Amino acid sequence: MINPFEMMKNLQNIQAQAEEMKKKLSQVRCTGYAMGNMVEAVVTGDMRIDSLKIDPSLMKEGQEGLLEVLVTSAVNSAFDNVRARIEEEARKMGAGL
Repeated sequence: MINPFEMMKNLQNIQAQAEEMKKKLSQVRCTGYAMGNMVEAVVTGDMRIDSLKIDPSLMKEGQEGLLEVLVTSAVNSAFDNVRARIEEEARKMGAGL
């Protein structure tokens, strides 16, 4: 038979771990690069772009299309990295339950 008090205890434990994970992820920063390190995007664990750096040599007239592709690539790479980090933290949290 299921003990409701035990379930509540587990629920509180899960909520506490979720809050801890949320706090930990807000401090996470993951970086994505394009064209070597000429474009660098940093994304936070709460899925916000923290910074974007572009090598000045890429800001030449007529290179707008290339720059757009490189920025998109770096940002997507950073988001992929932060998603992988979130999955890793979720697995760790799940193993502790």
